[in-house]
Amino acid sequence: MNNIVIDTNPLVYIYHDVTDFGKNYAVLLGELSKRNALLIPKIVYGELSLVFEDEKELNDFLSDTGIIIGETKPESYVIAAKRWETYNRRRVLMCTNCGKKLGKLMCKKCNSEIKIRQHILSDFLIGAYALQIKGGNLITNDGGYFSSYFPELNIITASQQGHS
Repeated sequence: MNNIVIDTNPLVYIYHDVTDFGKNYAVLLGELSKRNALLIPKIVYGELSLVFEDEKELNDFLSDTGIIIGETKPESYVIAAKRWETYNRRRVLMCTNCGKKLGKLMCKKCNSEIKIRQHILSDFLIGAYALQIKGGNLITNDGGYFSSYFPELNIITASQQGHS
């Protein structure tokens, strides 16, 4: 049995029954749960607490799906911070699906570059948590982003599994 970490977005898609995505991720997680342990770090639990009606509903969902809340090791926080720092230094727009870097946004008045942050530290904590878990498997809909900043991970998306 392998461990597989789940990013926040597939669970949000399932909960909100987002067209195609929700169903595809529900099928994928159902298939993977038969032979793998499904895990989330506590930061994903925190993000999901804003999505579900209340804590009981969230806990029931996790219990029903067999998703386990895992513990992040201190060294994973260091890895997350360093990769987030790299991300902030690069500060480029990037397609979250394929990882293609997009052109810079420029102010038409003063010609200054407009920097947009697409990801926050919690995204990097999720990636670092997946690194600490044996197998380094991560289910996410942000495959391009995670592949760019966590190339060691095995990224799993519903579309890669033929579910979209």
